[in-house]
Amino acid sequence: MKKSILNVAIPTPVKSLFDYSVNSESKIKPQIGQRIQVPFGNKKRLGFIHDISSSSKVSKSKLKPFLEIIDEAPIVDSETRELIKWCSNYYHYPIGSVYSTAVPKYLRDLKYPNNIEHKAFMGVAEERKILTKAQKKALKESEKYLKNNNVLLLNGITGSGKTEIYMRLIEKELELGRQALFLVPEIGLTPQTANVLTARFGDLVNIIHSGTSPKTRAAVWVAAQKGLAQLVVGTRSAVFTPFSSLGIIVVDEEHDQSYKQQNGLMYSARDLAVVKAKKLKAKLILGSATPSFESFFNVKNKKYNTVEINKRVFSTPLPENKIIDLRLHPITKGLTKPLIKDITKQLGKNKQVLIYLNRRGYAPLTMCEDCGHIEDCPRCDTSLVLHKKINLLKCHHCAYQKTQPPLCSECGCNNVIVGKGTQQLEEGLRDQFPNEEILRIDRDTTRSQKKRELAMELAHSGEAKILIGTQMLTKGHDFPNLSMVAIINADQGLFGSDFRSSELFAQHYLQASGRSGRRNERGLVVVQTHNPNHPLLKKIINNNYKSFFDDSIKERINHLWPPFYGAALLRAEATNKTKVFEFLSKISRFGETLKNQKTLLLGPVSSPIERKLGKHRGQILLLNKNRKKLHSTLNQVILFIEKNDINKGVRWIIDVDPIDMS
Repeated sequence: MKKSILNVAIPTPVKSLFDYSVNSESKIKPQIGQRIQVPFGNKKRLGFIHDISSSSKVSKSKLKPFLEIIDEAPIVDSETRELIKWCSNYYHYPIGSVYSTAVPKYLRDLKYPNNIEHKAFMGVAEERKILTKAQKKALKESEKYLKNNNVLLLNGITGSGKTEIYMRLIEKELELGRQALFLVPEIGLTPQTANVLTARFGDLVNIIHSGTSPKTRAAVWVAAQKGLAQLVVGTRSAVFTPFSSLGIIVVDEEHDQSYKQQNGLMYSARDLAVVKAKKLKAKLILGSATPSFESFFNVKNKKYNTVEINKRVFSTPLPENKIIDLRLHPITKGLTKPLIKDITKQLGKNKQVLIYLNRRGYAPLTMCEDCGHIEDCPRCDTSLVLHKKINLLKCHHCAYQKTQPPLCSECGCNNVIVGKGTQQLEEGLRDQFPNEEILRIDRDTTRSQKKRELAMELAHSGEAKILIGTQMLTKGHDFPNLSMVAIINADQGLFGSDFRSSELFAQHYLQASGRSGRRNERGLVVVQTHNPNHPLLKKIINNNYKSFFDDSIKERINHLWPPFYGAALLRAEATNKTKVFEFLSKISRFGETLKNQKTLLLGPVSSPIERKLGKHRGQILLLNKNRKKLHSTLNQVILFIEKNDINKGVRWIIDVDPIDMS
């Protein structure tokens, strides 16, 4: 039977494809992967021909012909289409909306970039660095494992020279005429990585991230698909870039939570890279000094191979650790006297110091000293954060803000600020070191690409002697003159409520401390804490991350937590709290009838932040050791919701492999 029914993916909340008949007036022959314009209700919509079939569930009389085919040839190749299909099935997200995430906006706006250059690999632009003995061994082992296209976890301590190994492996693929994709977790890391790669590979480097112009992004996308772009560096969404002959994917800082999208299509770029590499038969290397528990668990179960590098490139030993007991030393604006003394000593040697506090703003809480009233966000169940310089209280969840009241709005007494943020820390450091160049790097100071690049230039050059920052300052950066790192509030990470809190603290701690002493002088890491004898802190200070994983995974297994169990979070929100829990309770009762799936449904419960943007929020956590059965349960739950139309007035979404439970 002749295939004449076009199965079109259209960005809508509906999960299914939409069928259209062939337009006999079209001069362009329909092909899978083309952009197409179709009638949709009373409107004209852009879609993508996802498939062509011989029959339809819709009767022929009701099938509408398409309006126009945009492309002479497909712009979405079969491998990218398969990745989109996998993504839609795994994350239970409408396939048309997955296309919207995967395909650059410039192309979705019916445009097409012209004059795409072909930059062929002509050899390296700079002399390669001499490998250490540890690097040589790691490179040889990596090549052995990657020969069979096995997933490789390169577990190298900070400063061990993982980037040089990445570049050697990339170079080998480029010499064979293949392409390479290099993923980084955050836009702030892209310039540094791009600079290192450009120094080695010249203008072969093509960059994709949220700051790239729509036209350039589309040009790189099309060039890679045609085989004209050989090396692409990008953040999360770059994983959807099509390639004609992809040889290798590198996922740097693979543990970083920024690889997981937190709204809309909540995909993990790291996990999609695994799927993409398998489909394209490309080599895949996941690199980190603090691998995710998921990757460690896959090594443990022999799904991944691993290569370890336990020595730094420079002969400098790992940093010395020093703990300041906050029970004995009073703290002022985040600083104790012993810490000030250590900073002074490093500055006296003309060295650079990094002060780490993963909380922006001036103070997280403004409270009345008399009645205890807290200045809360009217739309979210969270306190407003004080931004003192601009005299505003801001919500970091919904962007609500108001002027800081001089007195309590409830009783008229004095307000006091509780806790510390990077702004207060900056103020304290300026009081203590008025003549030093102090640079604060957080989301408030680096909102534009220009500000971000300027800040990083000051930090890397060593011109700014005191750096203050959140976790965005600890990711993969190499500060040649930095000799000391101070963790201002270790307790903030030690006592988190999420089951991943200890893993995140360990990663942040080791990533931050790894910035210190990477050249000729041994570094110093100073930790301020009220709990100097905490077992997790002791283990991490001894740099025993693998031992920490081995102990922690036993707890995860006992409590049925990921990665031992597969997880999905069904979130619901509405202006009416009763509606949220009526909806979730119906799902919970339905879940009890699916006992053959052996999926645990925990809840319904209120979300940790119960109200956000004026909406009441609740959730159900689904857990199953068998991931196929977990997805089968999710499919049945979705069918139950759609069939019984139980979600009136309620917005719901499924988050597979959630990392944020709030």
